[in-house]
Amino acid sequence: MRRGYKKVGYKFDEKIAKFRSINNPYKHDVIIHPIMRGGIIPDEVQKMIINEGWMKVGYAVCYDCIEGRSGLVSKPPINEFLSTVAEFFDGDMAEHTFGSRAAQFSVMKTIADNISEDFARIVLTDPLCHYTTAVAAEMNNLRLLEAQHSNYPDYKVNAEDFVNKIESIKKETGKLPGLIAVTHVEPYYGNLNPVKEIGKIAKDYGIPYMVNAAYTAGIFPVSMKELKADFLTVSAHKSMASIGPLGFLVTNYEWSDKAFKKSTIKPDWTGRTFGKKIVNIFGCSIGGLPLISAMYSFPHVAERVKKWEEELDKARWFISEMEKMDGIKLVGERPHNHHLMHFETPIFWEISKHHKRKGFFLAEEMIKRGIVGLHRGLSKHMKISLYGLSWEEVKRVKDAFYDLTQKYVDEFKLNYELPKA
Repeated sequence: MRRGYKKVGYKFDEKIAKFRSINNPYKHDVIIHPIMRGGIIPDEVQKMIINEGWMKVGYAVCYDCIEGRSGLVSKPPINEFLSTVAEFFDGDMAEHTFGSRAAQFSVMKTIADNISEDFARIVLTDPLCHYTTAVAAEMNNLRLLEAQHSNYPDYKVNAEDFVNKIESIKKETGKLPGLIAVTHVEPYYGNLNPVKEIGKIAKDYGIPYMVNAAYTAGIFPVSMKELKADFLTVSAHKSMASIGPLGFLVTNYEWSDKAFKKSTIKPDWTGRTFGKKIVNIFGCSIGGLPLISAMYSFPHVAERVKKWEEELDKARWFISEMEKMDGIKLVGERPHNHHLMHFETPIFWEISKHHKRKGFFLAEEMIKRGIVGLHRGLSKHMKISLYGLSWEEVKRVKDAFYDLTQKYVDEFKLNYELPKA
């Protein structure tokens, strides 16, 4: 039916009634999706949000707003929280944004507005950056050029390749790139990029440097100063146990006035001004319930980053157990340095050729076992995270893979060697 057209007897009330009956079939399941694990909200935080009535209204933090920007609100203490976030990441100033993607847009806009004649309208990035880095550059009419990686099977980035690309850009344009933007841990294979080494290169050339820490800030200790970063973009809903969308842009004093510049526009008839609004974060990023959740979760996040080595142990143990199954192989760097894991899974691919549900069988079999988060339809490769799970839960996930594999190897009489569960 054409949008806006209502045929005779059409019951709009009946159509919208179904939205009241939406349920969450996964509310009791173990989540293993890499984009979700760092955003798991502690049970006590969920209870506090409900008990304190923060879900009553969309503009949850605006009751006592005086100056017209949520980052300036002192009740609840958002201004103090932002200062603490900056301190936590070893930066000077922070503002909350609509996710890391909006923070990246703010950085690109800052660079686009302040490029001098010595710099080209080019962002130099890693070859596995998140798509939002590319879109942020595109939105600001900046070219996006990439350093290379080592290709299959580890896809590693070498800091020296950034030097080579900078020199190539200089040769082509006679200028330096306007920004180096590097993904701390890339979202495809979970590789930890050489951000410290690239930061030193950026400083040596005098090029502004952004680190996209969407998968790391709030997961393990991150220091802007150690990375020599001018900008740090953070995803609270991905890595700081927060409701989304929420992120942070953290910067240093050198760039803060430009990144967080105030509005100067003055319409001709009314003469209105908006001097407290920050242009690059759309005036006010509102915050609302996500910001409340981030504040409640912050002590939990600050504590968990101290336990990163235990999380690495879980990931590396799981990798070793999965690779005991014939043909399964981790793709990416070894030893692995992040909770996001990408596996080649030819045994599941072979099962999918015989299964009536094809590639969908894998995610569906795991859901039957109370484990959710595998990409539906994929069986040749899979991405997974166990971050924050107990050892008991980690072993449960491993056993689930072993169990379903044994089931179908036996059923379809496949020639694969399997370990005992």
